[in-house]
Amino acid sequence: MKRILIALMCLCVAMMFTACSTETSVKTETSVSVSTSDLQDLLDKGDKNLTANKPDDAIKNFDEAIELDDECIAAYTGRGIAYAMKHDIDAALKDFNQTVKLDPKYAEGYGNIGQAYADKGDAAQAVSNFNKAIELDAKYDTAYVNRGLVLYKAGDTDKAVADFKKALEVNPNNADAKKALEQATAN
Repeated sequence: MKRILIALMCLCVAMMFTACSTETSVKTETSVSVSTSDLQDLLDKGDKNLTANKPDDAIKNFDEAIELDDECIAAYTGRGIAYAMKHDIDAALKDFNQTVKLDPKYAEGYGNIGQAYADKGDAAQAVSNFNKAIELDAKYDTAYVNRGLVLYKAGDTDKAVADFKKALEVNPNNADAKKALEQATAN
């Protein structure tokens, strides 16, 4: 669970810089112009609080970011990760589902949904969402690893090993895939 949360946080960091509005300003409900630097500052603070294992503080940061831009995928992702850190998987799912509602082609969003379902113990929903993530981005190595972990836990070692190998084919430096493959083939 810990390494998966770390992987999700790494995804969050990458998204922070690309997923929100690239215009010079966004409009709030009161029509006051807010610079994207304010939004980026909140995202950065939220990310630092995730890294520091302060999910409650991160949630506050991401809440404020969402108030500035209610279509900011990075803010919903970050808040979802913070909720997952607090083991509030239903709240995390709500935020992760919002990311794919905002962008139906957002592979990482489906990967996050899959991980949330895996955390709930719902292997079928987890695998379904990992499949969708991979369908959208065949080079999404983390989705292969996480799907493989779910399959391995469900007793399907052959498919799990195939996923771990595919993750390594996509990204030979994926340490989670290497470790999972070693464990799955050691038995």
